[in-house]
Amino acid sequence: MSVWSWLGRWFPSLRSEHVPIFYEEDYRLPLTGIESTVGVEPRGVDFTTWYLLEKHVVRPSDVYRPRPVSYAEMSRVHDATYLESLSLPETLARIYAVDPSEVPVDTLLSNVRLVCGGTLGAARLAFGRRGPVVNMSGGFHHAAPSRGGGFCAVNDIAIALASLNADGYEGQTVVLDLDAHPPDGTAECLAGHPKVWIGSLSGSDWGSLPEGVDETRVPEGITDDGYLALLEATLSRMPKPDLAFVIAGCDVLAGDRFGRVGLTVQGARRRDQLLARALRGVPSVWLPGGGYHAESWKVFAGTVLVLSGMGGRRIKDRYDPLSARYQRISRLLSQEGEPLDEPLTLEDLEGSLGLGGTLQPRVLGYYTAQSLEYALFRYGLLWQVERLGYSRPRVEVGSTGVGDRIKVLGRAGGQEHLLVDAVVERRTIAGEPFFFVNWLSLRHPRARFSERRPQLPGQDVPGLGLAREATEMFVLMAKRLGLAGVASRPMWYHLAVVARARFRFVDPARQGRFEAMMRDLAHLPLLEATRAVAEGRVSLNGEPYRWEPDDVVLRLEPVPVDTDVIAAERERCHFTVESRHG
Repeated sequence: MSVWSWLGRWFPSLRSEHVPIFYEEDYRLPLTGIESTVGVEPRGVDFTTWYLLEKHVVRPSDVYRPRPVSYAEMSRVHDATYLESLSLPETLARIYAVDPSEVPVDTLLSNVRLVCGGTLGAARLAFGRRGPVVNMSGGFHHAAPSRGGGFCAVNDIAIALASLNADGYEGQTVVLDLDAHPPDGTAECLAGHPKVWIGSLSGSDWGSLPEGVDETRVPEGITDDGYLALLEATLSRMPKPDLAFVIAGCDVLAGDRFGRVGLTVQGARRRDQLLARALRGVPSVWLPGGGYHAESWKVFAGTVLVLSGMGGRRIKDRYDPLSARYQRISRLLSQEGEPLDEPLTLEDLEGSLGLGGTLQPRVLGYYTAQSLEYALFRYGLLWQVERLGYSRPRVEVGSTGVGDRIKVLGRAGGQEHLLVDAVVERRTIAGEPFFFVNWLSLRHPRARFSERRPQLPGQDVPGLGLAREATEMFVLMAKRLGLAGVASRPMWYHLAVVARARFRFVDPARQGRFEAMMRDLAHLPLLEATRAVAEGRVSLNGEPYRWEPDDVVLRLEPVPVDTDVIAAERERCHFTVESRHG
């Protein structure tokens, strides 16, 4: 039976100019500390998918929802003892480099099984359309039959191929692994398979791989052209495939935290164009692999652009997928007549006049608890909280002596926990009204501090990992209220560092000192730097320096800044750090 007749029963004649993708919102890793401690962007899959949908590269009808693989399907590749160990938070914590207290076991295992199902579903669909299909997550190439590691719990490629073989597929399969790290787990899972060829270009040497793997070590500092020459040589040795799995690694950019390949974004796009030409007409499954760089999501977005015949399209440097997504949802809510626009009710009016009833609390005279809860639901934040193990999330609003208070609470372990605590007000800064955040605490009380995720100044429990989402919500609230933007006053050095991409100090001289401090403390990990500042071990031009809490703003409309004052102050200031025992 030919390959085509064998899988004609699955998808008889599916062809499209648009590339199908497998994606589910549950692809996002439910690990709150993985961004700050490891450098993994948990939103990366969402960023890529949102961009492709926003720019109409992918249509909603091109999005396929995966079916989770079964334990029977996983057991074709992985040992029973190992699969059983995945129910232990300690096992998953080791694989994902987090503390066991951070691991919601059921949610994380559901995530893994769903992604594996996406790879299997993409393989079956690829046969039907005799071309590329994308799984927006996957490429778990470090998972071996009896172990996991490197953020890979089970091997989705090996599981997919084993399932295809069980269904009767006997063709030649190639695995092109262009992740920055070697395919050690995939090689072990597929060792001895008579019709599998693995070709790999990686920037790290993790020791010997099983015989038969065509592995090329990429020299550090290689140019785009040099890399492509090595890839062409690998492709020249590739047997003619009936099916291909491609890990179009997103960790190949220069400056990637763990990758050592050093391509430009344009070089990664050229890589994908070369791969697409080599696999034209071949059923192929494309996977993102790893990526530990702020622009990693752009690499796989570029991969899909190439596969869609739009390889020349450039992604704008300052495009922010999260901001674009939230603005789109805000527009949709406005069209729906969202409950954020609740008018004063008769009950409110009677309460305000002392005629009975109680005035319904409103944040900044506008947002009720119900309207905020609905917004958090629509923007997906309540769902993220539930994935972390907090049920029945709800919102409370009220007033304090320094502003209006917003609280989000959720239940876990038989009690209700405070998850979000914010105090906001309208405040005039430099003659303009701003949405001022007096206080914001994003709390994950089920997690605990550890060596991997140590306690930062001002924290009593680890964070929720939703600071970027909270900022976008505040931006939209400021816009709705007709304010100039969002403002706050960071009380710790690390808070200013985290916010620096979008917030600037109002005082240009203060901005210059902050930039000088970042320059001079850049050799220290952020935790060590912020502790040094808090402990008084930092000096400015030889004199003891105390952190200067001052207003920072994110303006909805940009205004000119005094770059000369900023630059002069930055050059004038030189910070030094005393050792803890100095």
